[in-house]
Amino acid sequence: MRILLTNDDGPNGPGLCELRRELAALGDVTVVCPAEERSGVGHAITYLVPVRARPGRLADGAPAHLLSGMPADCIKFALLVLMKGPPDLIVSGPNLGANAGVDLFYSGTVAAAMEGGFYGVPSVAVSTSRENEADMAAVAAQAMRVLRLLLGSGLAPGAVVNVNIPPLSDAEPEIRLTSQYAVPMIEEYVRFRAPRGRVFYFLDAAKGTAPAPPGSDVAALEAGAISVTPLRRDLTDEAAMSRLRDALTVVKAKTYD
Repeated sequence: MRILLTNDDGPNGPGLCELRRELAALGDVTVVCPAEERSGVGHAITYLVPVRARPGRLADGAPAHLLSGMPADCIKFALLVLMKGPPDLIVSGPNLGANAGVDLFYSGTVAAAMEGGFYGVPSVAVSTSRENEADMAAVAAQAMRVLRLLLGSGLAPGAVVNVNIPPLSDAEPEIRLTSQYAVPMIEEYVRFRAPRGRVFYFLDAAKGTAPAPPGSDVAALEAGAISVTPLRRDLTDEAAMSRLRDALTVVKAKTYD
């Protein structure tokens, strides 16, 4: 099996070495990641300026390709330039910090997996609670537990799956198939005054407006379970499409009466 591994935290990202070592048990792993921290960039790509690639090393000495661009750029560049033929699997992560709920829209980790899906490669994004920072080896082991289940189920070409791992304890967490809980969040900018009168604003952590419903990714994490969410690459709202089609049909009928 040929595996492409990336992240949005760069070559020194927490857990990248541990996940690469786990994935090596499945086959040949190619690491292509941003040269710098790129958290929260969403599905941004680089096209107004050139991207630069250079060989590098992870913290454990494993080879990697370091790209000047974004996580999504790493997937494009790997598939179009570096690799001879598409890989069998793309893994993005592990991200330190959950990517559930509306955070999916901002996540560079999830965007890299989605980019892989655009190219028809089964892709999995892996994120975890910040409480697991001291034991990323355990996170990598749980990620592999989920990956083996997904591979055993037969991931379709272009399938994209978002995996979130909760705070870990001695007990092995339950794995739940979930839906995304995409609801509005309460946010605010906190104002700081620096020396010489300069003012800065920082976006404060988002808070949910209501309890997450059962079956959602957020609810699974709150219950201490691993959340596994299949994602769509097509954002079309089919229900709205149907309503608008009916409305436009009525308008056209009145126009020609």
